[in-house]
This record gives sequence, structure tokens and C-alpha cells, in this order.
Amino acid sequence: MAQSSGAVIRPAPGKSRSFNPLSPFLKMFGVETRKRRTTRSRQADTSTHRTSTAAAPRFVETPKDPDAGIILVVGDRMARGVADGLAFTLADKPMVRVETLTEDKSGLAGDNAPDWNARVLAKVRGADVKAVVITMGREDLGKRFPSEPPIEFGVDGWWSTYETKVGSLVRTIRQERKPVLWVGLAPTGNALTNTDIVLLNDVFRGQTEAERGYFIDLWDVFLSDAGEYSSYGPDVDGKNLRLRTNDKIGFTWAGYRKVAFFVERQLSRLLGGYGGLAFEGVEDDPDFIVLTGRTTSPEDVLLGGDVDQEAGEGETLAHQYFVEGRPLQSVADRVDNTARISQ
Repeated sequence: MAQSSGAVIRPAPGKSRSFNPLSPFLKMFGVETRKRRTTRSRQADTSTHRTSTAAAPRFVETPKDPDAGIILVVGDRMARGVADGLAFTLADKPMVRVETLTEDKSGLAGDNAPDWNARVLAKVRGADVKAVVITMGREDLGKRFPSEPPIEFGVDGWWSTYETKVGSLVRTIRQERKPVLWVGLAPTGNALTNTDIVLLNDVFRGQTEAERGYFIDLWDVFLSDAGEYSSYGPDVDGKNLRLRTNDKIGFTWAGYRKVAFFVERQLSRLLGGYGGLAFEGVEDDPDFIVLTGRTTSPEDVLLGGDVDQEAGEGETLAHQYFVEGRPLQSVADRVDNTARISQ
């Protein structure tokens, strides 16, 4: 009758679609109840496992010194996450603090792209910025450059324009004698997108290193041992955690911390630590590494040099040999002493 009337009979929500004649007995011993509880428990575990947040947890920072140097992080949503990771990593360092200049949905391309050069320049000149960290690019994918006619994404003109904008931004910062660290983009779960990202990273690396900046390559860091994309991997503590969000593009908090780890490692090498002598370097070239310690110290000899040698420029053996062309004095019984052979 139900079929002839066109009605469709569906089981009530949560009910089994098939009748089990042993159901009364199973209920008596609580078998079905335990099964449902196990199913709900597994579903809850799966839900918790999948919803890994990218937001930074609450943490307490050591009060910053009024003269603390600033690490300025510039870019899109990824830059904000990296800044959170850096702030967490440097939370106990009173001589350094992290500040941001970010636009979540903006990069260098698009109709409403910010004037990054002007904004970064104003910040660098108005505060004690010691280094600038830049990461952007994923928001530029698919966006055109406004012009007459517009330059559509992917054409030759687009890439040359993008290269010019990246180089201009890096050059603006370097002209202020500030170190620049450009953080590259990580692989995604989409092969076509990865093709564009590889090209973007090539632009970032080329233009940054051309101005004696530093490119931080994340590509292999977020690949599996087999060289493939993986949402999971070791975090900064070596635990296997989810590092990427469900869209296979963004990062979880563990992922951002991992990126910040590599950024902070380069900052530490570049700036010499974050203690009382933080940020001391050669003023006219922030890329120069001082091997004798702080620049205000009286040392003028590299580590391992002969500090007891007081010879003047013309009295050293090196000067006599390489500049004046004098032969070195033979040493008796040494293998290169030919005096005995000639006799």
C-alpha cells in the first residue's frame, strides 16, 4: 500500500535499518548500549583530531625592556601566524619583542594591494627595528595586477611585474641597513598550486639574495620522508603532530611554531643572541658577522689569531712572501729543504 501511494517509509533517526531478532536479548545484557557508546567515543576522538586550531595559545611574556629591539614581521595571514610563533619562542627574552605589519588577505598583487614599501619604511624609520621578516605570496595566486589592460595572473608580464615588486620591497628595507629574512612558501596538497608556489619561491629567493638578504626555504621541511605532501610531521619537540590545516594550505599552531623555529634560528645567527649584547653588529653592514665579539670591545684580532705577534706590516713573513716576493727561510731537516740535496 505504501508503495502504491508513492510514500517512502524511512527509519527514524538513529534507528537501525535492519531488524535484529536478538535485539531484546542484546539489550538485556547491554551489548548494543556499549556498541553505541564506543561509536560515539570514536566519533568524538575523530572530531577532536581533525579540528586542530591554528590560533596561538595564551602565554605569559617576560616584561620587555624599554629599549628592546623589534623584530618586524610583514605579510599576509601566514605572517601573522609566524609572528605568533616567534612571540611564543621569544617570550622569555626581555631584549627583543615582535611586532607585525600584516594584512590577512593581501599580498603584492590584486586591485587593493597595500603600499608595502611605504608602510614598512614608515615603521622602520619610526621604531627601533632590528630585522624584518617577510612572508607573503599565497594570497597573490590567481590575482591580477591593475593596469591598462590588467596583467592577468600567470602570463610573462605578471611574473616580471611580481619580480619587480618583490625586489623593490627588499631593496627599500636594505637601504635602511636592516637585515631581511624572506620566509618561503611551503608545499600544499594541490600539485597545480605547487607549480606556481615553486615559481614564487624562486622569485623570493632570487630577489632577496640579490640584495644580500636571507631566504628561509620551507619546502623540504613540510614534506614526508617519501618527498610528498603530508599534513603531519615532527613538531619542534619531535612529536608527530598535525602541522597543516584541513585545506592543506594553512598551518596549525604546531606548524606555525615549526616555521618560527627556523626563522628564529636564522635571527639568532644574524643578530648574535637576545641578551644584553643583542643586535650588536657592524653598523654600516648588518650582514657582517663580528668574530671578535661585540663591536665596542678593544679586540682587533680574529679568534685563533696570534695575539702575541707585534710585528709591523712589513715585518711579517706573509708580507715578505706574498707582497715582496722573498723566499721563505729553509728549515733544517724538513722535507721541503732542498739545500742538502743540492750538495
